[in-house]
Amino acid sequence: MKDGDIMREEVSIQDNKYKFKFRVSGLIKHDDKILFVEMDDSGFWCLPGGHVELGENTEEAMIREINEEVLLDTKIAKYLGIVENFFVNKRNFNIHEICFYYLLEPKDKKYNIKDFTRIENDKGTDVKLNFKWFSINDIEKVNIKPFFLKELLKKDNLEFKHLITKD
Repeated sequence: MKDGDIMREEVSIQDNKYKFKFRVSGLIKHDDKILFVEMDDSGFWCLPGGHVELGENTEEAMIREINEEVLLDTKIAKYLGIVENFFVNKRNFNIHEICFYYLLEPKDKKYNIKDFTRIENDKGTDVKLNFKWFSINDIEKVNIKPFFLKELLKKDNLEFKHLITKD
């Protein structure tokens, strides 16, 4: 090993029984409403977003994902923070997820705030996406994941920088 070389330890996903996800999530507000998405009638709602591709930075990924999923041209208004989340997904896999959160502004101020459903082809798999606008006053009654979002969205200051959660 030469000076400056980085020693990397490879960790087997199978040995640790964890799958890793690197993603982005966008908060789009209109008056007192926030846009959420439910994937494949899962029974829970989250902020729209998706996976970051290798070689893509999180801001590029955020704009791309919202354009693909919501069909909305946005700009990043504010970086909110990073969440490191550990949870078990619907297939019973342990997930270690790193997610960058951004506050987004539609470039067209007269965008449509109606609920809608669409099918997205995500790398060869069709995914049903139900989009719904929830009032901040109503989110207490909604199954939102990750769970920390319910408390965060009630606050005036949305910044959180770095959270570690176990949902």
